Amino acid sequence: MVLAEHEILNLALEALRGKLALPETAVIQKEDNPYKDFDATVQIMNVDFLCEVKNTVTTTTIGNITSRLKVLAATEKRPVLLIAKYITPTVIDDLASNGINTLDCAGNCHIRYERGNKLIFHLTNKGEKNTFMTEKPYPAFQEAGLKVIFYLLQNIANVNKPYREIQSATGVSLGAIKNVFNILVERNFILLTNSKRTLKNINALLNLWVENYNQVLKPKLLLSRMTFRTNEQRIKWLAMELPEGMYWGGESGANMVDTYLEPGIFDIYTQIPAAHLMKTGFVRHDEKGEIRIYQKFWNWETENHLVPLILIYADLIGSGNSRCQEMAERLLDYGLKDYK
Repeated sequence: MVLAEHEILNLALEALRGKLALPETAVIQKEDNPYKDFDATVQIMNVDFLCEVKNTVTTTTIGNITSRLKVLAATEKRPVLLIAKYITPTVIDDLASNGINTLDCAGNCHIRYERGNKLIFHLTNKGEKNTFMTEKPYPAFQEAGLKVIFYLLQNIANVNKPYREIQSATGVSLGAIKNVFNILVERNFILLTNSKRTLKNINALLNLWVENYNQVLKPKLLLSRMTFRTNEQRIKWLAMELPEGMYWGGESGANMVDTYLEPGIFDIYTQIPAAHLMKTGFVRHDEKGEIRIYQKFWNWETENHLVPLILIYADLIGSGNSRCQEMAERLLDYGLKDYK
């Protein structure tokens, strides 16, 4: 069930009042809100909170949300509140540790307000069950659609490629490609003018792709896990020459772009059998190993045994690790400026 922002906002505030017996709250909706980077301003206990409203919040998206809200809170010098349809206790705790207030439609919340290092109030409620059915990913963000959108995000000019060329690059059927394009037009990600297509709102499209890639497609791509044979080999992982047809992603790929992040998890995407990696003499099979081997899902070549930069970014965001989130932000400045 996809709810509009105002529906989520109203349901969440009603649940908050019901669970904690609070008085009526003043709400300024988006169209009248002077803080244009936020969806609404809500007054709780006579304090104005700048609100961001989401349908869903997961462990794979909290890094991106946290980074954005922390920056905006510092800019506006006001407390912020993330409101969503449902937020798990784990995610509430993760967000709270980063100073992000939360509220969902079931009445789960963590809302803390301090003034001059003095605690004014702290509203908390956890453990309420999700009263909304888990929704299926929007069709464009299921497996076939994710592969097509990945190709479009590589180069915005790809949106004007013939369907057969897109099929060759993605392995997706012509009918599925047409359906994905229709949905992207409907959702205002593709603009049609005089038989020409223009990719729009690419930052929002990238964020949606990253979220759904980590939830829908990436788990299906995992082939096996391995570990380094010795700690010395792990430290000198760059000395391991990947076989042709294998590519570094995630933390290890990010390190090859910018040494800021020392990898703890090593993602490798492959178009050849995973067992070929054992021929390097560096690794052995281990079901809980730090090396994760994924099936390569694109049909174009990349350089230096690296997956496309957008995929490295997605792997980092999906990790839920704060250092990886910082590295992902660096990638936006490094090579993905058009997507900020």
